[in-house]
Amino acid sequence: MTELSTKFKINYSIGAIPNGIKTDTFTFFLLFFYSNIIGLNPGLAGLAIFIALCIDAVTDPLMGTISDRTNTRYGRRHPYMMISFIPMSLGYILLFAPRQDWEMSQNDLFIWMTIFTVMTRLGMTLFDIPHRSFGGEITKNYKERTLLMSWREMIGWVAGLSNAFLGYGVFFASTSLYPKGQLNPDAYFPFALTGAALMILTVLYSSFTTLNENKSLSRWEGSITLKQIIQELLFAIGNKSFLIFFFGNLFISLAWGLSNSLTLFVNTYFWQFEATQIKYFLPVYLISTLSAFYLTPRLVNLFDKRFIVLMSIFLVGLLSPAAFVMFNLGFTPEKGSYNLIFFISMFLFFLITFNIVGNMVRDSMVGDIADEVELTSGKRQEGILFATVGFMQKLNTGIGSFFAGQVLNFINFDRLNHTEEQAFTLAFVQGPITAMLMLIPFIIFYQYSLSAEKHKRIIASLRIKS
Repeated sequence: MTELSTKFKINYSIGAIPNGIKTDTFTFFLLFFYSNIIGLNPGLAGLAIFIALCIDAVTDPLMGTISDRTNTRYGRRHPYMMISFIPMSLGYILLFAPRQDWEMSQNDLFIWMTIFTVMTRLGMTLFDIPHRSFGGEITKNYKERTLLMSWREMIGWVAGLSNAFLGYGVFFASTSLYPKGQLNPDAYFPFALTGAALMILTVLYSSFTTLNENKSLSRWEGSITLKQIIQELLFAIGNKSFLIFFFGNLFISLAWGLSNSLTLFVNTYFWQFEATQIKYFLPVYLISTLSAFYLTPRLVNLFDKRFIVLMSIFLVGLLSPAAFVMFNLGFTPEKGSYNLIFFISMFLFFLITFNIVGNMVRDSMVGDIADEVELTSGKRQEGILFATVGFMQKLNTGIGSFFAGQVLNFINFDRLNHTEEQAFTLAFVQGPITAMLMLIPFIIFYQYSLSAEKHKRIIASLRIKS
């Protein structure tokens, strides 16, 4: 199947909504909720997220290799997708269930957060790894694959923005008791219930509406012994293009995840915005997402994916500290003002646009790498390779939140009695430190060599072999 209908692209891409909701919540609200609302030590909160990430490091590739080897009348991927909503939604709801009047100890809160963060992520693994793998094998066309992943990325971002709008615009609206509604402890549980309901609906919709497309896909052939699985796993992840992709994404996740995890802290305590003001950034994110969706396939028609990724990393690194630098030069409007929101938005539009362009192109690279692996191994291993993409998204929130928690702990950030110096430090880490960290993935992706021309030769060789 090469030419994909618009209907299929929409039905498939709706499956990005659960991860969009979860990623937005885990990135911007989870650390803030536990450290600022419930009162868990931020170092422990970051550690809980990091422990869940370590478990993902095992379960994500395991899920990938299991789904590669599954043969059922529902295909290789869909059986896992269709049951994933159970642990995903339960874990997500219970994660935001604790209240201040429960009087839980630090150990109890840490254990609770760890258990239900792990449960939510395991549910997402059951769905997201097979879903990405299914998208990677549905077409081998270099540009069509990019377009499909652009659809998926766009809808995932819109889902995250919609979740943020529900938070800032509805549940965290300012009240007389909580002018900064993001500090309202009663808002988080209904916020989580709403997100879980949307996750359940979209998981089931995308799973069942794409079920029939399994008929045209390959079936696994060969042994399913532990030795064989380990050998093929090592072969797939030993591919040079994959190693460059993995480590490049690893450092992007560290930089961008750290920046995102501190965003709500910086907006609240450094820029001094209320939740009702923060929501005005959301249209900028939406316009950026649509711009990236428009630009990405057109850029792929003009340039190799390597060049686009390098350009995106460079621009994200350049723009990340822009507002902070302008503040130190005395060029920003008054803190907490709507003029400041407009000022920051000018930089934010380009920053988010090129960040998403980079995400879309990197997602499509994995399918190209899977073709290269198939040529040398004779096996389609999208599952194990796309597991890395899902894991990278979790790294964004996991390792970013871990280091953000350690930063908060290191500066002894006090949610009730913070200082201007502490807020300044958080903004410095989010801006200039992020920019410096972006140099590492730029150097790594500079080594990437799987061009459009090389991929065309790979596909031609695969056709001859088949």
